[in-house]
Amino acid sequence: MPTRIAPLLRLCPLALALAACGYTPPNAADVGRPGYQSDLAACQDSGDKEAHRLVMSQGGYFLTYPVSTWMLDRREVRKCMQGKGYLASR
Repeated sequence: MPTRIAPLLRLCPLALALAACGYTPPNAADVGRPGYQSDLAACQDSGDKEAHRLVMSQGGYFLTYPVSTWMLDRREVRKCMQGKGYLASR
């Protein structure tokens, strides 16, 4: 059994190096677009309003207001930014 493991362990650095080479950070070009900050600010405003509306209209969200508002706000801002053509990073 140990004779089979040694060749596999030698391949691990190669596999890790190949996996790392294919990685490109998401949204690298989107932040550099002109108008990104204004789009982000507009989406944050509309996301805050929509998250507040959703929390107030649904009982389960209302009972967990601090947590649910943060989660819904993040979701709504991401949805707005995707609608404007910016890709989500995660």
